[in-house]
Amino acid sequence: MITSEIDSISEAEWEGLAAEAGRSVDEIRAALASVDESSEVSAVPLELLKKDYEFPLIPGVLSFKVSAEFTGGDNWKADVTFKILLFGEQVYSQKFIDFSKEKKVVHIKPGTALFHADVEFGFYGEHYCFGAKGHVKVVGFGKKEFDFEDVFCLS
Repeated sequence: MITSEIDSISEAEWEGLAAEAGRSVDEIRAALASVDESSEVSAVPLELLKKDYEFPLIPGVLSFKVSAEFTGGDNWKADVTFKILLFGEQVYSQKFIDFSKEKKVVHIKPGTALFHADVEFGFYGEHYCFGAKGHVKVVGFGKKEFDFEDVFCLS
């Protein structure tokens, strides 16, 4: 990245970038400063990419939360933590550390006495976009289908 471009980034923008990437401002600055000036911006290492999303299924009752961290380039890999929140409290959590070009999708069926879910999530399409689909049954609320597509993409 050209030094003048780095110098033009405001402190608030640095802090926002650091929060989104899950890294410190100093780490982000160092990574950007290390990119050769003739390189494209896409040459920033993917290990800086970290995403957190919450998917409300039944507002105030049930939501999924996903945290994903990516490393690599052509041989990328992703660690994804999938959580289920019931009335704002975490009732299920599982970490998956083996997402890659070879294994892009996971199918799980978590449940408790209050809910049962059938969820497929992973990276789809040529741009490796993250998505989740399936259904969940919650006592007193019935069955809820969901399909979240293209939440974020790796390329």
